[in-house]
Amino acid sequence: MRSSISSSSPDPTLTVVIGANAPPERLVACLEALAHQVEGVEVRVHEAQRCPDEVRHRFPWASFTTTPGALVPHHWRDGIDAASGQILALTISQMVPAQDWIATIRRELETVDVVGGAIEPGDRLRIVDWAEYFCRYARDMCPFEPRESVDLPGDNAAYRRARLESVRELYRDGFWEPEVHRRLRAGGVRLWQIPDLVVRQGRSAGFRAFTTQRWRHGRVFGRERGARLSRARNLRSVLIAPLVPVVMTLRVARLVRLKRRARGRLLSALPALVWFNAVWAAAEATGHLDALRRG
Repeated sequence: MRSSISSSSPDPTLTVVIGANAPPERLVACLEALAHQVEGVEVRVHEAQRCPDEVRHRFPWASFTTTPGALVPHHWRDGIDAASGQILALTISQMVPAQDWIATIRRELETVDVVGGAIEPGDRLRIVDWAEYFCRYARDMCPFEPRESVDLPGDNAAYRRARLESVRELYRDGFWEPEVHRRLRAGGVRLWQIPDLVVRQGRSAGFRAFTTQRWRHGRVFGRERGARLSRARNLRSVLIAPLVPVVMTLRVARLVRLKRRARGRLLSALPALVWFNAVWAAAEATGHLDALRRG
C-alpha cells in the first residue's frame, strides 16, 4: 500500500530523497535539520513502515510514500523516479544533515556532476551504533582530503539528474550505489568526495535490527549483482566468502588507525563489527548462490 502527503515546494531545482527504515524519532531529527533549508527544495520520504500522522503533519513541506518491506535502495530508486528536481540528493532517516548541507550540494554541483560527503558519528552513540558506524562509514569519517572516489556513500551523495538517467536501467532493481558509481565512472563521470558536505549518524534501531538489515541487503545485493555475472564469477564469490569478513574488518582497522580517531571505540565495538561483517558476507554469498540456481 502506498500513501502520500504532497510537498508544497513548487517546481524545485533540487530533490532530497530520504530512505526511511529507522524508528520515527530518527526521521524527525533528520527532517528538523532540513527544515530551514527547504526553500525551493522537494523533500521525498520513502518509508518501509508508515510513520505516525503527527510526524507527517509536523513537516508539511515533505511528501511521504510508504512501501512495506522495501529496502533503502528500493526507496531511493522510487524517489529518484518520482523526483521533480534536476539535482537529486540521497540520504537516510538515520542521518542528521549539517546546517549548510543543501547549500553545499548546490555549490559543488556547479562544477561536478556527482558529489559525496563525510559521515560523522553523532552524539550519545552506543556500542552497537559505533559497530554499525565503523561497518558502513569508516572510509567516510573525517579527516580526509577532497578526492575523486568511486566509493561515495549513498547515504550522503548528490547527482545531476541527467547523469543518473544515463544509467537508469542499472538501478531498476534498486539503487545500489557501488554498482551505479562504477558504471558512472566507466562512462567518464567524475565522482567527487569532500569533507565539507556532512551528515551525522544517529542511533541505530539496535543489534537485531541491523543484523536483519545486513542479511537482507547483502542477499539482495548478491543476487542482483550475480544476475549480471557469469557462473564462474558467482561461484568464485561463494568460495571466497569466508575471507570477506576478515578483509572487511582489517580494512576498517586500517582506516581508523590512519585517521587517528575513535580507536578506543573501535576496540569496544570490534565483536559486533566482526559479526555484522560476517552476516553481510554470508548473505552476499547466499545471493550469489541464488543467482547460480536461477542459471
